[in-house]
Amino acid sequence: MKEILFATGNVSKGRRFEKGLLKYDIRTLTLKDINMKLDVEENGTTAIENARIKARELFRLTNKPTMGMDDALYLEGVPEEKQPGLFVRRVNGKTLNDEEMIEYYLKLVKEYGVNGFLNAKWVYGMVVINEKGEEFEYTWEKANIYGRSSF
Repeated sequence: MKEILFATGNVSKGRRFEKGLLKYDIRTLTLKDINMKLDVEENGTTAIENARIKARELFRLTNKPTMGMDDALYLEGVPEEKQPGLFVRRVNGKTLNDEEMIEYYLKLVKEYGVNGFLNAKWVYGMVVINEKGEEFEYTWEKANIYGRSSF
């Protein structure tokens, strides 16, 4: 069975991707699985740029097939200065915990939503680097409607 290192400490995210990759006989290992921390500055301006930063650094450190992923959130009707973009958990210089994040986004729904709902779009970026060091990039979008019962 082949293995790919996933540049994330989120074991749950790793397992979700592994479900799809196992049918191709590929096992996904997260940073926690390999007892490693990745210290990179995610200073890209898009999800794909941040995914590339993470995948390249993990490949540089291990010389094994890697993948990096990032995402960005955009909310319809919300002013640009309040758009989460790449910083879904970071607001005004603070990293929000789950409860703070729910409270913050519920306020945005109340302020900018229509009838208690707000259209949102997730933009995902993924970079895969194979054993030869060749890079492959993937992007996709997913639209959602968030409201009173969604958070």
